[in-house]
Amino acid sequence: MPDWWLEATLPTVIFGGLFLLWVLIPPPEGESDFASRLRDRFRK
Repeated sequence: MPDWWLEATLPTVIFGGLFLLWVLIPPPEGESDFASRLRDRFRK
């Protein structure tokens, strides 16, 4: 397996995982942000 494969996929996996956590974790009460709007679109 080429070395560049790990260098390309590791940041993608980490960024994707953090993005999913950001969207999936519920926001504080009364707060609306970009993640809240994304969450609402996925729930429809």
